Amino acid sequence: MAKQKLNIPQQITDMLKTIEREKCRAYVVGPCVSELLAGRSPMDYDIITNAGFEEMLYIFRDMRIVSRDRKMSSVMVSVPGMVVQVSSYRKGVVNGEAVYTDNYLFDLVGRDFSANAIAYHPRKGFKDPFDGMECIDGETITLKAIGEYPIKLWKENDLDENELTLKLEPQSSLKTNPENILNALIFLGDGNYVIDEVTAKAIKENASLLLTIEKEVLYTKLTRLLLTRNISQVMRQFPTVFCDICPDLRAAYEFLPKESFGVDLWEHICRAVEFSPPQPASRYTALFHNAGNPDCYSNDGTGAERYYGHAELARIIAGRFLNSITSDKKLLETVDFLLEFHDTEIKEDRIHLKRLMNDMEAEELKMIIKLRIADDMAKPVVHEGKVASYRRSIQILDDIVKSGECCRISQLAINKADLINRRLATNDKQAARIIEMLYEAVLEQPKLNLAPILIDMVKKTIKK
Repeated sequence: MAKQKLNIPQQITDMLKTIEREKCRAYVVGPCVSELLAGRSPMDYDIITNAGFEEMLYIFRDMRIVSRDRKMSSVMVSVPGMVVQVSSYRKGVVNGEAVYTDNYLFDLVGRDFSANAIAYHPRKGFKDPFDGMECIDGETITLKAIGEYPIKLWKENDLDENELTLKLEPQSSLKTNPENILNALIFLGDGNYVIDEVTAKAIKENASLLLTIEKEVLYTKLTRLLLTRNISQVMRQFPTVFCDICPDLRAAYEFLPKESFGVDLWEHICRAVEFSPPQPASRYTALFHNAGNPDCYSNDGTGAERYYGHAELARIIAGRFLNSITSDKKLLETVDFLLEFHDTEIKEDRIHLKRLMNDMEAEELKMIIKLRIADDMAKPVVHEGKVASYRRSIQILDDIVKSGECCRISQLAINKADLINRRLATNDKQAARIIEMLYEAVLEQPKLNLAPILIDMVKKTIKK
């Protein structure tokens, strides 16, 4: 194992040599190692060293240090083609500050998953105290949470110069840092990762700990998770995680199958989230769009299912949850808007779409149409004709925007004041009726939207 080579970039090899010239030790570590072993191309590289913070500043004095974090004893160093994070060995974080150690094994003990606790050095080979290499099978990486499995004595290969054999009993990485629960789900959602059975069980048992982390972190990680390409798989496998984060979702998870969905409600929500555009507002809207259905379900006596008020309740549920984890006002407003209008009827008709744009922005309407597509595709039997019609509606909408056609009353070439000033209307109420008439005419024939033409139309109407 020690002689096995990993194809790391020359820039990383040069940085290791730079550190060692100052009589310090260093390793490449983290997801970049497991991804290289799985035949992937990592986006980020991390190096750990026994050098302290001040030593790192000295070591990289001739390089560009783009950021530095004294509390976490970490620097970001710019090298040709990449930025590399270099951190001191640490055996934990106390009160927001890294606790330094001169033994890299203590650093690996504090990491999240076995596959991410493999250290590598071109000359020394791999240091793999948690058998992380066994978690890599071709392109697939199995996630095993450190601390959820018995620890063996370190193998001789895992000991560095002048280090003693150690026996540590680390706590579960899911309990010491609940963020790792979401990290695991993000890896799973991104693809080419699976979660070991023991770790999966521990995730479900400890999901409530997510409520103890800072709300900004929870929001960032949850949003990142919702944007993964395999989010429906994650939601199916770990529904109780979402229910623990947002208890209001539990009713949707437990809702029995109804004819209107053809599958259980949670499965419908899973599919709708994944089919929605990978944008935070769209994904959060899809997550909550049917959250109010269980409390709003009724049968009208003819066998027809009704969910009166479900949109309003979904807005309450989503607003309550999002307000508790984020202060992003724009997101809150957009999700609330989309939930209010997500059931808006959409017709493949140019005038109909322009009428809708009198009350909303083009991008808002487009988001609603895309959510309607996602909602339809989430059903067991997809109505291909309806989906195709929605897609054509988006094309029509784009053409309307491109052409600059009048869609709003405010876009008319004249307004109520113009009519009153020209004595074409005697009061505001009459002017409003005339403007509404002109708006309808311009919707039908966009070329009419010129002030002289509209005024002439009003004059001719008055004469009649």
